[in-house]
Amino acid sequence: MGLFKSLKGKIDVGTDDPSGSDQPGQKLRWNRTHDRVEEHYAPPPGPPPSQHKGGQGTEEIFEPPSGPPPSHRAASASLHHEEFSPPPGPSPSHQQNPEPDNPPPYHDWTVIPDTSLLPPPPPLPQDYSPANNASYDSAARGHEWCAKHPVYTPSTPSHEIHLLANAGHITLEPPPPQLRKHVTTFRQTSPTTWKVVTGKHQQDAIFLASIPLYFACVDNPLLTSQPKTIYFEIAIRRIVNENSGIAIGFAAKPYPPWRLPGWHRASIGVHGDDGRRFVNDSWGGRDFVQAFKEGEVVGVGMHFSTQAAVDSHARGTRTAKVKTRAFVTRDGRANERWGWDIDEERDERDEGVDGLMGEGDLYPAIGVFGAVEFEVRFGDSVTWRER
Repeated sequence: MGLFKSLKGKIDVGTDDPSGSDQPGQKLRWNRTHDRVEEHYAPPPGPPPSQHKGGQGTEEIFEPPSGPPPSHRAASASLHHEEFSPPPGPSPSHQQNPEPDNPPPYHDWTVIPDTSLLPPPPPLPQDYSPANNASYDSAARGHEWCAKHPVYTPSTPSHEIHLLANAGHITLEPPPPQLRKHVTTFRQTSPTTWKVVTGKHQQDAIFLASIPLYFACVDNPLLTSQPKTIYFEIAIRRIVNENSGIAIGFAAKPYPPWRLPGWHRASIGVHGDDGRRFVNDSWGGRDFVQAFKEGEVVGVGMHFSTQAAVDSHARGTRTAKVKTRAFVTRDGRANERWGWDIDEERDERDEGVDGLMGEGDLYPAIGVFGAVEFEVRFGDSVTWRER
């Protein structure tokens, strides 16, 4: 309505007073024209016909087109934008109740130790060797044999026997007759060395020393307050092919004669065909060193410290466990990477390490299969010297 009233006031429709009343504005109009014009253009008396129908004549004559004028559309769009677009910044209610300033705590990552300086985790146990593997039946029979023949309790040697063991004057015992048919040479070449040669058809077999290198009853560091290290080595002369190999380590007696050291309880072994180490592990062992080669000297040792182990007392023994580390040498050289803690973190399926941490007697052990030739060295004949 207001819009139409505005139009009426701006447009000349032929009269300023639709009611026909005599107003000064009418005379002003006629004064600006001739009298004859007034005679020819005088309106008829009374209001226009459109006003007789409801007084909407002016609106009918000047009815605007449908919709708002263009200027109104622009203004309406502007009003619409202003009406529905939120103003910049937070809402008034947000300003009235501002959240407290609570940034996340700053964490100084520089205080975390550099894990690259930590020793690497122990290698994972493997299911089988990439080189040679004994049969499942052989392993099962070995476990049955061990169940029927428990480990000997620690023995107390005489003073003379103990001196001979420390000097390396040790007798090496061959496997039983049925397993040494292809042992072509087995002889003592000096008080501290032995020579062994086997043929290509030699099956798995083990050579064990006649007396321990470690006597738990007299060598345990918790009894002597002195650490103890045992060690021996082999000089490899020949390994005929990839189906032949040598393993060296330590084992408690009795031990299944057709099994290599490290495969059963209270034994460790490093196997030359794949370089893996075994601790009471009849599966595939753990990656350790490179495979043994012809012409090199490889040694194995165990160091018993004066530090008591967490589980210091073994079941059924009179002696205590101590922290123990095994190691190998190559050509008289030692390396920190060539050793491992006997009580290292182990897999759930791994067997225990009873008998290997100072609480049991341990004998030098050499396993063979296939055609090999080597010399076993004890005592002063070894090339490595403990520092």
